[in-house]
Amino acid sequence: MITHFHEAMSQKTKSVKYLYRLIHKHGPVSKSALIELAGMKPSTCARLIEELLAQGLIMESGLGESSGGRKPLMYAIRPDVSYVIGVDVSRLHIKLLLMDLSLAVVGEAKLPLDQDSTPDVAIAFIEEQIERLLAQHQLDVSRVLGIGVGAVGPLDREQGVMTGPLQFPGPNWRDVPIAARLHERFSMPVLLDNGANTAVLGEYWSGLWKEVDSVVYNLTGIGIRCGVLANGQVVRGPVDMEGTYGHMVVDIHGRKCSCGQFGCLEAYSTLPAIRDEVIRHLKRGKPSLIAARVADDEEIELADIAWAVANRDSLCCEVVKDAAYHYGIGLSNMMYLIHPEVIILGGALVTEMDLFYEVATQTALQRASIVPGYQVRFSRGTLGEHAVAVGAGCMVMNHYLE
Repeated sequence: MITHFHEAMSQKTKSVKYLYRLIHKHGPVSKSALIELAGMKPSTCARLIEELLAQGLIMESGLGESSGGRKPLMYAIRPDVSYVIGVDVSRLHIKLLLMDLSLAVVGEAKLPLDQDSTPDVAIAFIEEQIERLLAQHQLDVSRVLGIGVGAVGPLDREQGVMTGPLQFPGPNWRDVPIAARLHERFSMPVLLDNGANTAVLGEYWSGLWKEVDSVVYNLTGIGIRCGVLANGQVVRGPVDMEGTYGHMVVDIHGRKCSCGQFGCLEAYSTLPAIRDEVIRHLKRGKPSLIAARVADDEEIELADIAWAVANRDSLCCEVVKDAAYHYGIGLSNMMYLIHPEVIILGGALVTEMDLFYEVATQTALQRASIVPGYQVRFSRGTLGEHAVAVGAGCMVMNHYLE
């Protein structure tokens, strides 16, 4: 079983683990390609392949393309040997995915969060849905390698504690030992990280590794979070800092932010900031289609603003353009600082409004165009709203394979 990869290992077991990791990453892959990738002797590689086949961890997956001689036999992992669970804990929802070892989603569950969503409610939902999904797919808990949780920071990764996430809709989200609670229930490894970190890891594992080594993932919704991956590894500081990207100053004489400072990116380019700006203009008597859709200004939600933008409402379009412009300034600052090859934009603002994505990326590219020879690719990613949870599952895989 893969679980023994995390235990104290002999040199032979380390070699088996290394070869399995290569097959997981490159499969279906031929023996000759594995010999080259691993730098092993052909006899050693052949012996380790046979051992992985005997353990049921890999399988023969047909014949590959011929390069002049016989078609090579290809090898791939057996995805249904074990499973991983990824959980996304955001300010808007709890999302849970049950995945096989190829990170294909087998089952999922989602809980929108509201003012009654305490940690006890959220953790009870996670526990109930894990049990439901395992029963639905007739899986014993012993076949699950672990649970990964991508959450809103700040948090303590080592202790598995959400220390004080900001702007949660429900009460009591301080010093929540989410990893210990889930471990107590299921007796398996539970790993916690910031959702922006797991999102960038998920996108990288889902295919970007074939193209680039430097990726940034920005999550934009009620707040702003940023995950950075360089040389194939998530970049982490000594403390949880992924949420501080939203407090980059984009206007030194700008609006007051919730942190107490002025001109922060979060004061312009988040759902609350856009909503507040729309309401401010409406109260001043500016016309908008949204006034006929929502009777009480205080009840305006993202869906209402997105609808107005889709219908080319001038007020909402201008507010969203301004938010996206400031977001583009933040992106260009990041580009100057760390020069990523790919920047992925995710979160509710990006998924719900094309206008925000288009203006933000155009602004960033225009401002960074003075850097000679530097080209960056913007993307919305391939995983969509699954990115955080898929990446949380990847974190469990890394726990055994790194």
